[in-house]
Amino acid sequence: MAYLFLSGNQRSGKTLLQLMLCSHPEITISPGTNVIAKMLYHYPRDRPLGEKGLRDLKRILQKDRKWKAWRVDHRSFIERVNAYRDVTPRDVVHDLMSFFRDQTKPGARYIGNKKGCYSKEGDVVKRVFPDAKLVFIVRDARGAVSSMLETQPEHDIYSASLTWRLKARRIREIQSAFPRDVHVVRYESLVSDPERASRALCSFLDLDYDPAMLRDYRSNDAIRHRTDTTHHETYQGITTSMIDEWKERLRADQVETIEGIAGRELVEHGYPLASAGPHRLRDRARLRLMVARDQSAWWLHHRRSLAVVG
Repeated sequence: MAYLFLSGNQRSGKTLLQLMLCSHPEITISPGTNVIAKMLYHYPRDRPLGEKGLRDLKRILQKDRKWKAWRVDHRSFIERVNAYRDVTPRDVVHDLMSFFRDQTKPGARYIGNKKGCYSKEGDVVKRVFPDAKLVFIVRDARGAVSSMLETQPEHDIYSASLTWRLKARRIREIQSAFPRDVHVVRYESLVSDPERASRALCSFLDLDYDPAMLRDYRSNDAIRHRTDTTHHETYQGITTSMIDEWKERLRADQVETIEGIAGRELVEHGYPLASAGPHRLRDRARLRLMVARDQSAWWLHHRRSLAVVG
């Protein structure tokens, strides 16, 4: 059995990539859930949860709507949790991912989970599961932010751009720290030549390529949340039509703002800039301050996570 964690920024093709990977007979990646993230980041990795930790686990399971939307027999896992005694957070995560595998594709070699936070906290995941493989997907910030503004009302252009920038930077750092265990897929490459991208993923995972990855992803409903309403395009054929949609949807000043915040990471990931960035000194200073504040807040949070996990 091997572990595989999938992540990336919002609206970057994570669900499409998950569906393609999980159409391989040897791979299953459970949908996003707060349960696994809580177990990975909020408890010492090798210490038994104890009575309080088990109460917390049951409360998280009860409240987590994403876990409840998995297409599985939830009661049987609750029965397993009720029988827990001396279990570590790692045991719980392993059991939950194995449970999903057994319910949807018994015998698959890879088990795992998909969640956006792994792109920021991949080094924490590697502390808990040292042998895990991490797959990240990166999309042009302008395309991702444009889609976030359309589908996620909680974001404005600044918060969406900052979110993309932080995750893109962390993906580079995590890949540099674990080069043998991290594979980065560009959304644009995935949809332009899906077979080539799929073969590269299989090579990374030491698996034989299977054409089912391109044939069965549209009907792979076991991997979808029951409540999923934002990934309707994954029921269609793979298309390049969304690569350049941002050029029609974003105003010039919006492109300048995105590039003013995320320009360095765009270049680092191979995306050429469309503008010279914010022209006014006041705008440049404001965006730099926003980036510095966002980075500092994340760094403090991350240090706490590392200290807790150990």
